[in-house]
Amino acid sequence: MRARLSWRLLLVPRLVLVAGVIIWALLNVLLTRRRPQPLRLSPTSDDPVADALADAQPVPRFADEALDVTDLRWIVGVGEMELGDEDGYNTVVGLDDTVSSYADVAADGLEDALADQPGIDAVEHADREVVFVRSVLSLPDVHAAAIRALLAINRNPRRVPRLRSLQPALMSAVADGVAPILADHGFVGRLRMSLEHDASHIDPNALHGPGFYRVADERLVQVLGLRNGLGYHNDDGTILNSRVRLTVEVVEITTTDVVESIELQHGCEVIAGERIPFTSYDWTPAVVNDIERVLVSRALPLCESITSRAAIVNRWVGGLPWSLPDRLHWEAADIAARWGFRKHARDLLKHGGSRRLPQSAAVAAKHGL
Repeated sequence: MRARLSWRLLLVPRLVLVAGVIIWALLNVLLTRRRPQPLRLSPTSDDPVADALADAQPVPRFADEALDVTDLRWIVGVGEMELGDEDGYNTVVGLDDTVSSYADVAADGLEDALADQPGIDAVEHADREVVFVRSVLSLPDVHAAAIRALLAINRNPRRVPRLRSLQPALMSAVADGVAPILADHGFVGRLRMSLEHDASHIDPNALHGPGFYRVADERLVQVLGLRNGLGYHNDDGTILNSRVRLTVEVVEITTTDVVESIELQHGCEVIAGERIPFTSYDWTPAVVNDIERVLVSRALPLCESITSRAAIVNRWVGGLPWSLPDRLHWEAADIAARWGFRKHARDLLKHGGSRRLPQSAAVAAKHGL
């Protein structure tokens, strides 16, 4: 009897506590109601946005860009926003990425410009492309107000430099600056860029640009190239953050005369033949001292280590079993077998179980490995 009474005395307080929590939760839900959306005014015209765009003449931030003011209809968008806090923001203004052609909306003060528009009660620039607004204006009128605010800060836009390819004259000048140190290491041959080089040409293999070459072995030519020159171009002709990539490759030519193998592609001299690329280094400032630093510390030592076919194949095999420098296994095995290094080719195909791959099987069958 005493045990039953003790059990009930322990259970009843817990049941009362649970019931109290449930009642509190129900009351909280019933008493907490959504704040009603404020009633909006009627639109001030048939098309308030058209009124805002009338006679607008925006100034592009980018010198070579033409702006179509009607694009602001979709670059700037508006929508209803559910009331969520005491600030009472009821409208969200969305900005497309292309708004950057008109202004840097954060730095140039879109928030203040929009707050100054008639009928706009409060503004919060919550994110780069999101602005919260409190207003009872119709959505078309808020849309028009946001466009007027953007046009207001566009009147004196800060020009933004464009990322473009470095001109052939500049690339050639940089190449001239590093020519002496390369000549000291035997790279006396030059691959030049024409002033008519098509900078708009997309070069997926990074072959085009000034370069230097030397003969490493019979019909084997090493090429050091300055590729992918880029920089931020200002309207006044100055260039910021100009940089290039330094590449190292070996080209197996079909003749014994390198000069006969040089072709002109898109205004750049290129050595024709089978290309065996080795590496492309990280971006380097297009300054002679910086390029020389990469040459001395990395590129030239690499070139010295691959002066013959045997040295190239030994470099590939030396990376086993953990890595294979510069080439896929079956590609390296194909070249090694063609050069007569059959044992090395077998080792390359065995690495990492790559023999099971169809490409490896094809190479093995091709050379009878």
